[in-house]
Amino acid sequence: MEKFNFYQITDLHYYGNEEIGSYGKHFDLRCGIDQKCVAESGAIIDAAFAELAADKDNEIVIISGDLTYDGEKISHDLLLKKLQKLKDAGKRIFVTFATHDFDNNARGYTEIGEFKLEEYTRAELREHYKDFGWNEAVSEHVPSYSYAVKMVPGWRFLMLNDDGDGRSFCGYDETLIEWIKNQAKEAEKEGERVIAVTHHPMLPPGLIYPLFSHRDMLGGYEVTAPMFADLGIQFCFTGHTHMQSVTCIDTARNNRLYHVNTGSIAAYPAPYRKMTVTEKGIDVKTYNLGHFDWDLQGRTAEEHMKEHFLFMIKDIFDSMENDIEHFKQLAKGFSMDEKTVETLKPILKILGKIVNGLTFKTLGRMLFVSSKIDPMIENVKVRDFLMELVINLYSGVRRYTPDTVEYKAFMAIVSRIPKAVKLKDHFGNPVEISDVIEDLLYDKGEFDNTNTFLPFKEIHS
Repeated sequence: MEKFNFYQITDLHYYGNEEIGSYGKHFDLRCGIDQKCVAESGAIIDAAFAELAADKDNEIVIISGDLTYDGEKISHDLLLKKLQKLKDAGKRIFVTFATHDFDNNARGYTEIGEFKLEEYTRAELREHYKDFGWNEAVSEHVPSYSYAVKMVPGWRFLMLNDDGDGRSFCGYDETLIEWIKNQAKEAEKEGERVIAVTHHPMLPPGLIYPLFSHRDMLGGYEVTAPMFADLGIQFCFTGHTHMQSVTCIDTARNNRLYHVNTGSIAAYPAPYRKMTVTEKGIDVKTYNLGHFDWDLQGRTAEEHMKEHFLFMIKDIFDSMENDIEHFKQLAKGFSMDEKTVETLKPILKILGKIVNGLTFKTLGRMLFVSSKIDPMIENVKVRDFLMELVINLYSGVRRYTPDTVEYKAFMAIVSRIPKAVKLKDHFGNPVEISDVIEDLLYDKGEFDNTNTFLPFKEIHS
């Protein structure tokens, strides 16, 4: 097998504000409730594309959806120029689009308010980006704008558009499922391995994700994920969550699907991945954008984005306790809908009060677990620790193992949560809240979420 590599970069969320002319308090407010660095997105993409162009040992770049902020036509037009520049540098670029790329209430902003912007339709997007994937397709599922492409000999990539009906459902309809099955059969017949690229996750980046963001999973993932594995599709690369994770699922037939979820380049920690395919498997390596052309005030790109994210998280905790209506707006940034917030309102207000005002020492006394609180952390605010857990979840780095004082203290506190609280994992199986919290503290998975090796497995029919 010929060794090759490819990059995955995702969730660009490009907003062409330099051309749209967005400014004023309305734009500042919109940016302030977003994990993404919206105003900086153009500069971020330019810097990321420059880093990809500089790698002369690689020619393939995959972009897995959410190309623009909210589907602004002008953003798509400007992004096309950036993609063409990367292509002119010797890269073959293959894109899919997603629900942030069309019919998503695109807006511009001025001092007096916001205004509607022109958008592309789904059909227009396929034509708009035809030189970045579709023109090399060996097969296309026309209704969904999904396509198959042989980027290198012996490999078939399925570039899957999972926006469903374009609005209320993300996933694959019956005709797309049938097309995927046929592509897997064709690949097997021709002795090819298959890689799938889609936007929404088939497996969650953590146990907590489907509890709040089940609707942001790929529709029908409970069936689709094991189906992919049994079809011989061993690798699936996704975006959407803005979180870094590498997970897998094994089927009853003993087949495996590796699931690589990559965070947004426009948000902390500004990741993109390089996959190196060898005769034994795929080596996954994560890079984080180091710098982009912006007034970073002496910070690195990663530090700048982290500061932006932390500001949003602080705002979330403050509004959780004091302004639940504002919290509803902020919660959209991590896929919690208003209905969920309203249902959890009493718990959230109590949690907000606890989080904002208490140290580990005080909370330990209140819950009669003082003996489990090490003096090293007794003055640490619970709020600060939770903020770090959120940051770690997005970066994919979770290292509070059972031998750490933080683990022992936090799990002792969690043990006081009533057993009546019933939770389920992403496959509907009962899960203890202690398991969910433990998963936030450290990653017990088989693979590192940032850099890891995924070995080929035998496929069982």
